[in-house]
Order: sequence, then structure tokens, then C-alpha cells
Amino acid sequence: MDKFKKALDHLKKNELAQAKVLLEKLLKEEPDHAEARYNLGMIYTELDDPQRAINTLSKLLELRNCGSNVYVALGFAYSRMEDYNKAKELFLDALKMEPDNPYAHRNIGGLYGKENDHENAILHFKEALKVNPRDPNITYGLGLSYFNMGELSKADRYLRETIEMEPASSLAELAKDLLREIAELNLKEKGFRPDAMFYCIHAMNLFDKVGPAETQRISFEIALKGREGLDINNPEKKYTLDSLEGTFTGLQLVSYMYVGFKMIAPERDIGIDLSEEYKTALKLKKTKGTNGHTIH
Repeated sequence: MDKFKKALDHLKKNELAQAKVLLEKLLKEEPDHAEARYNLGMIYTELDDPQRAINTLSKLLELRNCGSNVYVALGFAYSRMEDYNKAKELFLDALKMEPDNPYAHRNIGGLYGKENDHENAILHFKEALKVNPRDPNITYGLGLSYFNMGELSKADRYLRETIEMEPASSLAELAKDLLREIAELNLKEKGFRPDAMFYCIHAMNLFDKVGPAETQRISFEIALKGREGLDINNPEKKYTLDSLEGTFTGLQLVSYMYVGFKMIAPERDIGIDLSEEYKTALKLKKTKGTNGHTIH
């Protein structure tokens, strides 16, 4: 197997260092090997050496032996150098050559996002999505852009799509963080939630009955489920737990978790503020028995 094929095999396995060594040797032997130069340039960027990537990829422009993706790769290297104007110029050059290039649209969308020009960011992300509908980088970019524009329902949709595509990725973790912020904003927008307050009372009664160890188990299970995103504004959507029988709404589970952590780890911030509902539930509980009937 020749050096280039071996290098591509290493790239498929994400073995960048091994691929880099082979491609560097190949270019010493064949300086005009365009595919080797292109892949080596991208490797340098991924290995956090964008200036070397620029030097390597620029020679392809000199040789006039390149397609639109070379401009995208160069633009990405310049963006890593924080030269965003040059990066944008190269992404636009790529789109002149290939108007449907999804990588150019995705990257220029990201640059518009950095400039807080979220409308243009969304336009380019949507163009990229037409070609690559299963790219989580695009759906996350759309989710973030809609979040920054205050269009929370659209942001929620694309962030959940991101998590579904790559649930164990760092991108999914970022999407989950934003979903928690959206849930918090939705709660604040609705003001005091009587339904959450009653869920808090139910949780207090339940946890008094089962004790601290079971309270902790239930609360941590809900917290883990919450990392996937609980829809607190859709009472039709139901969730199940291993630690409790029955089905529960997202708001019900969040309320249970809030009360649980107030009991087992009151200093912990769970990312949702139900303090007013919790305080009211405590006051009501003081005047009620555990079965919910008023004490006379």
C-alpha cells in the first residue's frame, strides 16, 4: 500500500499524527501531490498549527490545482488564527466556485454568529443543512443562532436534533447546557407556576416517606435524565423513571429534582429556579398533613 493510502487509513481512524508523518514524507518526494497537500494542511489545523496549514494549503492556490474545499480549508485555518476577515473572504471565494458548498456555508455561518449577525448566520446554516441534513455542527449553529435571537422554540428544536445525532459528543453537552437555559427562561417568562408548587408539595411528601437514601437515588436519576433535556412546557409529553412507578411530565420531574436537592444538597445549583414555588410549598405543607388535608 502506498504512503497516501496508508495516510488515508490513519485519517479514517482519526490517527492524525501517523497520517501527518506519512504525508510529510510523501510531499518531500512529490511536492505537487495535491491531495496529500490538502489533507496535510487540514491535519495541521486540527493539530493546532494553523500557520503551517496556511503555508501548506496556499501552495495549492499557487499551483492553481484546487477546488472550493481548499478555500474552505484555508479559511478555517485563518479563523483559527482569529483573522476572521481573511477567513470570510476565502469562504466567499469557495461559494463563488461552488454555491452549494455546505462547509463554506457552515463556516461562514459561524463567523456571522461571532459578529452577532444571527440572521445571516441562519441563512447560511440553512443552506448548509439542505446539503448535509445530518451534520450536528450545523444544527447546533442554528440552535445557538435562534437562541441568541430569542426564538427559543426553534432553538429548542435544533438543539434536540444535535443531541439525537451525537448524544455522547462535546457538542451535545453544549446543546444540553443551552436547553437548560431555555427551560429556565421559559419558567421565568411564565412567572409563578402553581402547578410546580403543587409538584413540590407532592415531592416533599414523597421524600419524607422514602427517606434520604431513596431521595438521593430519585433526584440523581432525574438529574441524569435532565441532561438529555426535559420538556417542561409540554404536559402531554411523559417520562418514566426506574426509581418511581408511573409517568411524569417534565415540569413534575424538575420540581421533584429541585425539592430533592434542597433536601440532600441545598448548596447545589441545578440550573432551574423554583425558589418561589418551593417557599410557597413549604408554607402550605406546614398547615397540611402528609395526606394533603388541612390540620385543625
